Amino acid sequence: MKKQLTQITLLIFAITTMIVSCKKDDNTKPDDNSSALTPTSVIISSCSWRVSYYHEINDDHTGNFNGYTFTFNSNGTMTATNSAGTTNGTWSNDDSQNELHISLGNNDPLKDLSKGWLIISKTSIEIKLQDDNSAHNEELHFTKI
Repeated sequence: MKKQLTQITLLIFAITTMIVSCKKDDNTKPDDNSSALTPTSVIISSCSWRVSYYHEINDDHTGNFNGYTFTFNSNGTMTATNSAGTTNGTWSNDDSQNELHISLGNNDPLKDLSKGWLIISKTSIEIKLQDDNSAHNEELHFTKI
């Protein structure tokens, strides 16, 4: 009987130790929904960006933007800079309509970005846009540099 009581005590001790030592892992990464709630103007003006994807109709034109760095200033001005120089423009956004508007002049390839864009998704490192005119079938991704 004493042996059985000792075994039961050890079993209870082992189960209790396992339960106490099991805890939620504090190192798990939470879902990053915070960027979705952050105003676009805060995200886009926090750093410089590059075009990581530009697709128009059925063609990938991402390569047209190689070497460009885009800076969106908090005052609504922006620059597109590459080895040939800097082009100045403006930008605005409307979070209630989930839109970003870019104006970068009439020269290739930057004129392709000058329009209204629907914000498909945004994080602190990537903003995915789609032409607000669904007949144009264009998609643009900016990635943080």
